[in-house]
Parts: sequence; C-alpha cells; structure tokens
Amino acid sequence: MIDAARRAIDIPLRPGPLSRLGAVAPVPLVGLAAILVALIVFTPVLLSSGPSALAISGYLFVYRGAGSSATDFEVAAYDQEVAYGWINLSVGTGFIWSGGCPTSTLHWTYVNETDALAANAFTGGNPLVVKATAVYLAGGTKTVFAGEMAFNLVGLNTSGATLEYAPCPWTPGVSSTGSWDLGLGTRPFPLVNYGSGGPS
Repeated sequence: MIDAARRAIDIPLRPGPLSRLGAVAPVPLVGLAAILVALIVFTPVLLSSGPSALAISGYLFVYRGAGSSATDFEVAAYDQEVAYGWINLSVGTGFIWSGGCPTSTLHWTYVNETDALAANAFTGGNPLVVKATAVYLAGGTKTVFAGEMAFNLVGLNTSGATLEYAPCPWTPGVSSTGSWDLGLGTRPFPLVNYGSGGPS
C-alpha cells in the first residue's frame, strides 16, 4: 500500500538490504569470493605431504607359505606406504613352548632398517619370540610403535597347520592367547602406539 502511494507521487522506492549491498558487492561475486577464501584457507591441509598423523600405524605381519621352511615376520604399515625413521625386528629362540611368553634367556637375532617402508625377518626357528619397533619421524617429533609376541607353529606342512600366539609384557594389541590357521594367509598384529616414548 505504501509502495503504491510512493509510486503514485513518483518517489523512488527504498532498495532492500540485498539491493543496497549489491551496488557495492553483487551477491554472486560475494558467494564466489567466499568460496575462494575457503579454498585458500583449507587447501594446504588437503594437500599436506605424506599420510596424516591419524593414518600412521605399525603392524607385525606373520606369513608362512605352504611347504616353506621359514616364517616371514614383517613390520610395516597396514594397507599404505609409510616411511619409518627406523625399524627394529628381533627374533628370540631357545625355549620350550608353555603357551605363554617365555621368561628364560633367549638367543636373539636382529634386523635393523633406517628410512625404510618395512623390515623382514625370515626364520625356521620354532617356538620363538618376536619384538618389533617402528619409529615414525615427522616435523621434529617421533611416534613409536612396538610390540612383543611369542609364537609356536603346530602341524607344519599339513592341512591343519596353525600358529599359536601369546602376548608378552608389551604386546601388539593382543590381550590373550590364541591360534590362527596358516592357510588363511598373512596375519597382522597391530603394534601399540607409545607416542613419543616407548615400551617400559
């Protein structure tokens, strides 16, 4: 009604808030500018080099092929390539399997890798204990992944071959003993994330 009266006496209508803003910054250009600002702010995060800190992990993989005389133990990330500052893989033998982690003195062999994606230890020993440590370095900080497991291979070279395992005091994410059918392929055991410290 007021607008009709203003038109009748030829008084220009007062522009709405968007129209007033549009004289200085048209709405489509404001939207485009907002999108560009968001891209500038968030693109460095999206394009950061290497995997994110949340994606970093460490695993102890165990594999024994059919008819093989050695077991392959490997330390690496799961389903991704992660370069570790260094990896240590130690294999201890010389004890009688009792269903748990041994407390006796063991005979150790060591594999050490620096700036590596993985470290492998092949051994025909049985039973055995494996200690694994992988250290990821980034931006001056480190993350330590570690674990220790005892293994006993049962019924080798038969269709029912199994791997018995038991956690040791610092263990790769396994809270109880168990067994695994070797015919199922590689078995990954997650290593514990100790942050910048290490197992005690």
